Amino acid sequence: MRQGSGASQMGRRTVLSLLGLLLLGVGAWWFLRAPSQASGPASAVNRTASQAFAKKLAAIALPPAGSTGGQAEFTESEVDAFLRHEISRHYPQGVRQIQFRFQENRLSARALVDFDDMQADSAKAGKSLVWALLQGEHWVQVSGTFTAENGLGRYDVLGIRIDEQEIPRVLIDLLLDHYVLPKYPGAAPKTDFHLPFNIRSIELMPGKVFVRYGA
Repeated sequence: MRQGSGASQMGRRTVLSLLGLLLLGVGAWWFLRAPSQASGPASAVNRTASQAFAKKLAAIALPPAGSTGGQAEFTESEVDAFLRHEISRHYPQGVRQIQFRFQENRLSARALVDFDDMQADSAKAGKSLVWALLQGEHWVQVSGTFTAENGLGRYDVLGIRIDEQEIPRVLIDLLLDHYVLPKYPGAAPKTDFHLPFNIRSIELMPGKVFVRYGA
């Protein structure tokens, strides 16, 4: 049980790290749509998908002795389910209802973000022009690119919409400068970063993510 608990904790840290690196460009996490309030059989399916994700992630984060690596495929439904069941309580303040959609080397997401709650969690919020412009609760939709090979990843923010309004590039840069980079100085867009747990490559494809890891 202790090993399972360690894998679960490691899995949460890994997901938070990987997803954070993917989604840092918005100054929060990226989302596509709010998860449905499923119950009964639908919830059971959702839980099964979450467990499938956790099992694959544990194999990457805590490989068995003698393992030379391997590959794993994560579907959108598995990612969404794991976020809902295991990660949602760890979301940053003011952010909820995370889901992703994947295309080739691209991802998109949407979330309901309460910027007032987020502001309360930011020491510099009161001094920032960004927080003067972004107040209250809004839908935030983000699109971006992500590539990862040879143990290095790189992302870029292509666009952000708030309540269906396209955000000018200058405001995107303000979001990065005032919220993301002060907390994560090594997370600048178009900058290589090392992938954790000996992950060699991450490939985004329509509806899924393909991970290769190990030697």
